[in-house]
Amino acid sequence: MPSDAECPDGFLGGRVHLYQPRSGHRAGLDAAFLQAAIPGEASGHLIDFGAGCGAVALAVAARAPALTVTGVERETAMVAMAKRALTDPGNAEFAGQVRFVEGDVTAGRPARKALGLADQSADWLVMNPPFDTAGNVRAAPDRLKAAAHVMDAGGLDAWVRSAAGLLKAKGRLAVIHRADALAELVTALAGWFGAVKLLPLYPRAGAPATRLVITAIRGSKAPLSLLPGMVLHEKDGTWMPAAADILHGRTALALW
Repeated sequence: MPSDAECPDGFLGGRVHLYQPRSGHRAGLDAAFLQAAIPGEASGHLIDFGAGCGAVALAVAARAPALTVTGVERETAMVAMAKRALTDPGNAEFAGQVRFVEGDVTAGRPARKALGLADQSADWLVMNPPFDTAGNVRAAPDRLKAAAHVMDAGGLDAWVRSAAGLLKAKGRLAVIHRADALAELVTALAGWFGAVKLLPLYPRAGAPATRLVITAIRGSKAPLSLLPGMVLHEKDGTWMPAAADILHGRTALALW
């Protein structure tokens, strides 16, 4: 039975069973679009930075049976929920592909190695970093929610540096972030990654983009590409068909 601090939820159209905090940060659109950056035919090993309750790691495993997945999360309570999801009968078909470890994604090489995360061991890496910087926003009173949303100054560089260390040559990175973090993201990726592709997500037609899905290849020299964006909602607020297909796990984003 779930504890008082967690509740079961369906994700990816019910294909994945999650255990999430009853209040505070919960997996939603960002996780759905990040997992959709990985094609269903992907193979090898994928690492999920900031795995939270396991939404992205489990969703990727559900869609890509040839992948093994390691989710890395620093919050003990969230790791416990992610591991709880591995025992849910609804996830039995793909739970064996996934493991979760407790640790800081910005830790140095010795700490990563102690978690079983060897340098140049990943074919794919996904991350949904905290969107806000400490000091620039008022932190949420819920500690887990604050940890999910607020990053230490300079943290994005550290996340990208760790990702570069874990990925193999030509390994593939996918990130979702605020659209107004574009300059910071491109700067962080420079020198480590190339073939950067930017996919803007627009809440509705004519509105500014609020999110970017970014993909990149470790060590590539190919130039940056700005892709045609995706509009998420119809005028009446319902999901556009393409967005609904992503949220229900019926399709992936064509990014590679």
